[in-house]
Amino acid sequence: MKKHVTRLFVSCLAAFLLFNSVGSALACTGVYVGKDVSADGSIIIGRCEDIGAVYDKLQTYVPASDEADRTMDDINGFSYPLPAHTYGYTQMEDHPDAGDGLYAAVCVNEKGVAITGTVTAYGCDAWGEADPFVEEGLREAVIPCLAAATAATAKEAVDVLTKAVDTYGSESGHIVMMADQNEAWILEVYGGKNYVAMKLPDDQVAVFGNQFMIGAIDPKDTENFVVSKGFVETLEKAELVKKDKDGKVLAAQSVCDGERGDGSNLRNWGGMHLLAPSLAGDEYNTDTFYPLLYKPDAEKVTLQDVFEVYRCRYEGTPYDLSLEGQEGNRAIAVSGTPDTHVIQLFADMPAAYSAVTWLALAGGEHSVFFPEISGTTQLPESLSLAAESYDPDSAYWAFKRICGLADVNRELYSKGVQDFWMLQEEVYIAQIDEQLAQLKALAESDPDGAAEYVNKHLADNLDDLTKKSEVLFGELLTLVNRNAGYAANRAKAFEPSVPLRTAAEAKGYTVTWDAAAKAVTLTKGSTTKTVSTTGSEAVVINGVTYVPYSFMKEL
Repeated sequence: MKKHVTRLFVSCLAAFLLFNSVGSALACTGVYVGKDVSADGSIIIGRCEDIGAVYDKLQTYVPASDEADRTMDDINGFSYPLPAHTYGYTQMEDHPDAGDGLYAAVCVNEKGVAITGTVTAYGCDAWGEADPFVEEGLREAVIPCLAAATAATAKEAVDVLTKAVDTYGSESGHIVMMADQNEAWILEVYGGKNYVAMKLPDDQVAVFGNQFMIGAIDPKDTENFVVSKGFVETLEKAELVKKDKDGKVLAAQSVCDGERGDGSNLRNWGGMHLLAPSLAGDEYNTDTFYPLLYKPDAEKVTLQDVFEVYRCRYEGTPYDLSLEGQEGNRAIAVSGTPDTHVIQLFADMPAAYSAVTWLALAGGEHSVFFPEISGTTQLPESLSLAAESYDPDSAYWAFKRICGLADVNRELYSKGVQDFWMLQEEVYIAQIDEQLAQLKALAESDPDGAAEYVNKHLADNLDDLTKKSEVLFGELLTLVNRNAGYAANRAKAFEPSVPLRTAAEAKGYTVTWDAAAKAVTLTKGSTTKTVSTTGSEAVVINGVTYVPYSFMKEL
């Protein structure tokens, strides 16, 4: 979450401005899944960056450097001397006219270290007086990139950031997650000089909003905790110390004086309701200090489970935002999200290619999570294009325009848009293991070829998605305008056309094209089905055969 934000508004199509602004837009939600409970054994960290209704983000690559006497600078006067060598990394930064610094959001470096941050949080007033923030201290704007440039492991990232707080102080409260191939850490910066970092357990999960979350701490356990000097003493002096039944200090409860706001606490419950419903219960309790970590109900948590968290608006619960009287609830999925990132770290890959960032531009609710393998050094131009107003060449706007239309009426448009993109996600997820295996072999036999592979992988995926977004946008825009001319009881729900090959292959079919008959043949075992492109079953757009989503559901 940002402290200072320039709100941007766009006047392209009127529908684009009808975003749902329910609840606080200036907030973020973090997710963690330990490698022992993830479906493929990867470590998963994630965050949605929630800023405002329209806010372009662009991805850039910062190469490794050996240039002497460099510093990492921020607009508030913070300046950190960099080591002689810094690592190459990707970053998701603000567009240059945003006016509040870099805000790198998520970084992955050549050592396979991923940093996502920050989820902003604040303690109670008494804590703020006990440990005031430092105006020229470390800000969210440079936290991920400072760690990415200088850290070869997740623990080194913790050390870099805590040293920066020790030396310069912190400008505000932060929650940062960092992970490498072996482990993940969470760092909570509570005030100008105090913090706690904790190694995250491999067998648990977490979903959290803008509230400090770390529970019982043990400053003597240096394998699992990094605690600022004087933290407990500062709590004691402010008469804020809270302890568990074993006498251990509860960090977050102490700093917050046992209180949490519903805007964040409801998200904590919402994530638990999805991943561990037996623990969450059927109803949210405003007085419950929901824990950071817990074991999921399912034996394994899938990527789709994590994506579902980032699409959560409490559907199927009493707090569903579509229900009368619940419109003011702060959902996890909000319209003011320029990007959501879910990063997987794999232990059996070369470090440079060990992370896969699943990136959803313009948020997860009505966009698609597509994979970007670490080691990418040549980013597609559309990803790094600064476009605070609509630009057809911008990757951000290719997806944001669809989100804007879907937000006009979630009841009519959300499911269709999500059906379209979730089908594509299934394809990517089904392909990624084989692609990583190919990359691993290539890295051993042809390092230059491996570097080219990851660059081409991203470029091809984004090019394909951009073309598909054109079709989806065209269909959705047409229906939105038609519905605008109808009475409410005649408005139609959106059913997308989906790429036949993509959908059929995701269901295990072999797809062949008969040019003479202008037909597509689908084969799966003894089952064969022919789809003509000359009738009403299908339509060919830019060389791709599309069929109604309902057709694919019946396969």
